[in-house]
Amino acid sequence: MKTIYERLDKILPLIMDKRFRENKGLGNEIGFYIFDYDPKDELIVREHIAFLKQKVNNDSTEITIREFDLYEMILTILFDKGYLGKVFAMEKEKGTSAILTPLKKTLRLTQKNDLIVEHIRQNTKQNDIVFLTGVGK
Repeated sequence: MKTIYERLDKILPLIMDKRFRENKGLGNEIGFYIFDYDPKDELIVREHIAFLKQKVNNDSTEITIREFDLYEMILTILFDKGYLGKVFAMEKEKGTSAILTPLKKTLRLTQKNDLIVEHIRQNTKQNDIVFLTGVGK
């Protein structure tokens, strides 16, 4: 089994490969990759993402890495709508499972006007590489 460092070291060459950016070999699908890791490696992964962003975004290439922290986006959307305090109170009173359906409705998840998807869409350009982080927070 490869170490977290060995796995992380494969990311930069992959995203710099022209075939990756053109979705070659993916059967005309939208290219996405999932990088799962042990939660104990969280800080190592965060540091490597910062390194990748610095390396790629400051390079003379046309590539830009855009990082979106899912947890932070949800908190921001709830705060902007004035629901954050209400959600925390409801979770404390009724439990986490009780807030899932109201959260999905508030965020418009899986709808055409999904607020998370829309936020990402508005903050990316055609050739950007999106890193979606904060999934397990």
